[in-house]
Amino acid sequence: MAAVVTRESQGLRDERGQAFVLVVASLVVLLGMAALGIDVGSWYKAQRHDQAVADAAALAGSQALPDDPSQAEALALDYANKNGMTLNASDITFASHVSANDTIKVTVSKPESTIFAKVFGIGSVQVGARAVARAGLPGAARYVAPIVVPITNPMLQCTPPPCTDPTQIFLADLHNPGSGDAAGSFALLDLIPGDNGSVGSGILADWMLNGNDADMPLGIYEAVPSNKYNSSDFQGALHAKVGDDVLFPVYQPPIIYGGSNAEFNIIGWVAFHIDAQTTHGSSGALNGHFTTFLAQGLQATTPGTAGQNLGVKVVQLVE
Repeated sequence: MAAVVTRESQGLRDERGQAFVLVVASLVVLLGMAALGIDVGSWYKAQRHDQAVADAAALAGSQALPDDPSQAEALALDYANKNGMTLNASDITFASHVSANDTIKVTVSKPESTIFAKVFGIGSVQVGARAVARAGLPGAARYVAPIVVPITNPMLQCTPPPCTDPTQIFLADLHNPGSGDAAGSFALLDLIPGDNGSVGSGILADWMLNGNDADMPLGIYEAVPSNKYNSSDFQGALHAKVGDDVLFPVYQPPIIYGGSNAEFNIIGWVAFHIDAQTTHGSSGALNGHFTTFLAQGLQATTPGTAGQNLGVKVVQLVE
């Protein structure tokens, strides 16, 4: 008996065939999107790695600026090549912002192979990274310890400063003969502008041990009486820093005597390695040597807002 094909059954077969074609087409699109997503994720991961290495290479190179661009280039190349990025000298350029050759730029672009995108005829894509770092004098410094150093110290007269020979920082009695002005002060500084020397011994001890984590701009600061220098908290912190590098503010004489607290005009910062410290009544000294230093702080954006160059600089990414 012959099968009877009705119009209704033929329509069902057509619809099933159309549905199958649509399902297959949708699967192809979905698989393509998934494959492309895997490739894009791989490219993104590669770009993130290259960007991290470029950032670090620029920062490494900036440590030699602005004095030695050749050394800066070598540092950047060495860091990048040791961390999986093939970098050439042509990928590194220098620019001048506040001072000559204070800025380094690292640019890299390389082909990254595809996995699934080859189906669409894409064999590779260019993945790039760019980093710009600058070395500059601080306009404000962080983690400063509260003992001032005069710019007249002979070891600060080198070109470029500082000299690194052994020296002393004298914690002189600031008592003005014949008066009570600044009696007994050891040139211990209140790092809070306009605080009139009222900071407590505990905070001073913490500044000596850890540095003041607030920005310290240039300007006038008041001294603190010597009894806070001789406190057990401060002396303990000072003894703990023997053998370490400490960041000190530097002042331009003369000291300003205007009452019970002397005032100092801070013009920059210098790093000092403390070998020993002595205190004798109302006088004392720190023995050690000055050194170069990478500080945390705010870079000066124009030459007139920078502290004096005393071997302390701030390096940071600027783009």
